[in-house]
Amino acid sequence: MENQTTNKNENETKNRKEAKKKIGIFLLIVIIIGIIYLLYYFFFLKGYEETENAYIHGNQVSITTQINGVINEINVEDTQSINTGTPVVKLDTIDYEIALKDAETKLAEAIRKYHILQNSIKLNEDNVSIAKANLTLADKMLKRQTISSGADITSKENFDTVNFKYIDSKNSYEQSLINLENSKIQAYSSSIYTHPLVVSAIENLKNAYYNLEKTKIFSPVSGTIAQKQVELGQQVRAGQTLFTVVDLSKTWVNANFKETQLGNIKPGNYAEITSDLNGKTYRGVVSGLSAGSGSAFALIPTQNATGNWIKIVQRVPVRIDIDPDSLEKNGVLPIGTSLTVKIDTNKNVDIPNQFKEQKSELYKIDENKLNILIEKIVKDNSF
Repeated sequence: MENQTTNKNENETKNRKEAKKKIGIFLLIVIIIGIIYLLYYFFFLKGYEETENAYIHGNQVSITTQINGVINEINVEDTQSINTGTPVVKLDTIDYEIALKDAETKLAEAIRKYHILQNSIKLNEDNVSIAKANLTLADKMLKRQTISSGADITSKENFDTVNFKYIDSKNSYEQSLINLENSKIQAYSSSIYTHPLVVSAIENLKNAYYNLEKTKIFSPVSGTIAQKQVELGQQVRAGQTLFTVVDLSKTWVNANFKETQLGNIKPGNYAEITSDLNGKTYRGVVSGLSAGSGSAFALIPTQNATGNWIKIVQRVPVRIDIDPDSLEKNGVLPIGTSLTVKIDTNKNVDIPNQFKEQKSELYKIDENKLNILIEKIVKDNSF
């Protein structure tokens, strides 16, 4: 019995030692793993911020019509790639051709009225001369009648008649002077092209000419057609959106980081962008941080001062520009597609101002052609 008890105690002691040994080995492994993680964090993870709340964004250019009309030609379709200046839609021109002819007629009428006003000055000058001569004659006759009436040579009735003619001639002379002045005011201009009647008619003609040109609608940018909203024969209104054009070669990333992650993120930081669409990794650089969180720009922003408020960690959009070479190598990404973004806050580069002035001259009118038309109308209606 004693031997059995002794053997049992020895086995228990041996088992406890083995258990302690295993626990010690386990704890040692945990400590080693912890040390390895800490080393990995300090050497590889520290200085990186990562988020899966990131998406591709880009400029969505709405192609609109500047005038009302009926569509009689469509040259593009959804997903089609186009270049700047590509004609996309043409509106029916008949109404605007009629309006242009009417504007040409009104300009011709204005030119003729201008010459009539110029001629009226000469006519009124002649009227002033005649009225002045009549007044001089009436004045002489009145003086004679005054002398004759004083000598009782003529009757009172003759004197009154002559006096009335004098007053009438004086009024006619004064009225002719006013008419002459008014005709000069109405006709005055340094040239036919500066007279108000002609200027107004020319502007009306230009407007009609421009409207006719606007029946042809072009794309102001290169890109891919999206959201086609019109069909052949459809009546459209000025300002109505016809298509949207997205330039996929000029997209960027909006990465929505938690506000607690933004402490070290700044413009110039390198970024690694992984697309959920194709699984490829793109290079990028932080170009700016939003001026507010997403909730601050919401349609109905939160009102923290009301008292009914729960503190929630906010997200702030960080704009990341994708390296063009990376886009060319891995392919363009549709806007709205999801991404995973990792920013290295330890690496920073100077970034130039990447904003470039944008201009469109799609509706620039050939002024020479228009001026030739105006000069022809002026010449044809000047006598």
